[in-house]
Amino acid sequence: MSPRATSMSPDARRKAIVEAVVPLLAERGSELSTREIAEAAGIAEGTIFRVFEDKKSLMLAAAREAINPAGGQQLFDAQMHDRVALRDKVIAAVGQVQDRMRLTMAVMVAVRPHLMAALHADAEHHKQPGPPRFVLEAQEALHARLTTLFEPHRAELALAPEQAALALRSLVIGSSRPELGMGAVLTPDQIADVLLHGVLKRED
Repeated sequence: MSPRATSMSPDARRKAIVEAVVPLLAERGSELSTREIAEAAGIAEGTIFRVFEDKKSLMLAAAREAINPAGGQQLFDAQMHDRVALRDKVIAAVGQVQDRMRLTMAVMVAVRPHLMAALHADAEHHKQPGPPRFVLEAQEALHARLTTLFEPHRAELALAPEQAALALRSLVIGSSRPELGMGAVLTPDQIADVLLHGVLKRED
């Protein structure tokens, strides 16, 4: 017998389904079926299509959640809680971003056919080519969070907090490109040291 969905608003139901499907996509890839999604979410399969127009819209919602989770700011704030030293903050932020990048890449690979279909549809409607809007929004959100990390340390910096945030993003993203066969070749500690002290040896 199919599970009976508990009473939820459409928005809450949509959120619950997306949260259930993201880790499944990372684990199972593009072969994931709506039946498996329904089982993971504890709902009947037909319930999915009461809140999503089709499987493509669900996959795109999952990609959006993977790269920029609804609770992303709360997760970031929790990582920063009680951290005072700039280096400690940078290390914590880098670890969180690297974890999110690994999840996002797995999900993006799984939903690639749906992403390509959406981009093709945009082209047919004469929309400007480029990354999906949710990808740009995720980068904007990440930049804003990293800027707030540096803001309390403005007097210690040789750059503006916004520029320091850009430098940190460049190091993290540039040192972890699994689609190019690279792992996280710089650890959070190494990235913090390169960002804050450069690559030259320090004199004793």
